[in-house]
Amino acid sequence: MSAFNSYDTLMGTADTEVGIAQFILPPAVMIAVQFKLSKGNPVNLEKAGQEWDKAAQAIEETRNLLQQGSSAISAKDWTAEDRPAYEQKVQEFCQQLDILHTYCQAVSIALIGFAWALFIYAVFAIAMGTFLAALAAVAAAALAGIITAEITAACEAIAATCLTVTIVATGILAAAAQMAAIVFQGGSFLAAVAESFKGNDQALDDFMTAEATGSAAALANLGQNAINGGLAFAGRGPSGKGLPISNVDLDADRNAEHTWNVGGGATYTAPGGTEITGGGHVKYGDHGFAGGDVSGGVKTAGGASVDGNVEYTDEDGIGQGNSGSIKYGANAGIETPGSSSTTPGGPEVPNANAGAKVGVEGEHDFETGQGKVSGSGSVQVNGGDVIKDSGTVNYDGKGNTSTSGSVDTPFGTGKAGDETPPWDK
Repeated sequence: MSAFNSYDTLMGTADTEVGIAQFILPPAVMIAVQFKLSKGNPVNLEKAGQEWDKAAQAIEETRNLLQQGSSAISAKDWTAEDRPAYEQKVQEFCQQLDILHTYCQAVSIALIGFAWALFIYAVFAIAMGTFLAALAAVAAAALAGIITAEITAACEAIAATCLTVTIVATGILAAAAQMAAIVFQGGSFLAAVAESFKGNDQALDDFMTAEATGSAAALANLGQNAINGGLAFAGRGPSGKGLPISNVDLDADRNAEHTWNVGGGATYTAPGGTEITGGGHVKYGDHGFAGGDVSGGVKTAGGASVDGNVEYTDEDGIGQGNSGSIKYGANAGIETPGSSSTTPGGPEVPNANAGAKVGVEGEHDFETGQGKVSGSGSVQVNGGDVIKDSGTVNYDGKGNTSTSGSVDTPFGTGKAGDETPPWDK
């Protein structure tokens, strides 16, 4: 991770500031909704962008090796009439690789570009939140008669202008997301068309198959976002008391092995303030049921939390073949309350909060015996890690192990050891 490490803390701080301001300035209520609906994960986007860049480099290396291998055979060593046809096919394939290389680079740039757009929005959010908190303090002083009461109306008018500015900023962020989507969608279509002209007769069929798969995932995500948008709106306002279900997650994805992963989860807030999360997925592929996962967690009103998950995958179908793998994880944490009430049953006022978390996760492949176990500990401020220390032990199932670790801060990541074990290189 890099500068994006501080994103969650920035957005969490902005949420707290605007949450306080909305008790005095009504326009801050909708600003809080805008911030909630605009949250993303730039750290994961950066990682994905880096992986796409690695793919582009691997494709370029493959193309160079093909060209070098073809040209390394001298004319006198291969004089048969089929040599020109072979060289033409190699050239066509290299041109297809060039198209893929360009597409992968474009996707990488788009993902990292959108990650920066999210981070810039977070900086804007905390600046807006700080301004609104200060403006609310002035308005509160005016209402209390400490300063001229007429200033309150002026403060509300300024807050309304802030809402307009925030709506524009959110619109710009949405436009950045659309640009990234255009690179994915338009780029993949153009790449498929270009490859079909370069001799790849399967390119357009593969594109249509990808579209059919992607449409299911898109439908699930659109439904999820529509529901979460309604839940965020229902929970707006100083009381913050919306529906008991505060968040839902819906998934419908298919991997390269033609295995669908369908399911979802939800977060429920009990009357006493205890937050309960739960979810699960079912995997189904060409060989029938291929596994699934379950997850759940509890977070008390006092700030203590525990959660865990387990996932089993068997691409050959459960009960068939020798393959199969398991992933698991568990976490425990404690944090100070993110809000408090000055009177029993009164509205909840957001607070700056801090906490700590420890966790363990791992995976094991039953066919190869390979796997890894990782442990971590972190300290959070306003929902984001300010420092995280993690370590991993990899094993190959034959008695060999390797270790690696990292320390993440808002200023960057320090690493120790090699994340890729020797037997995977």
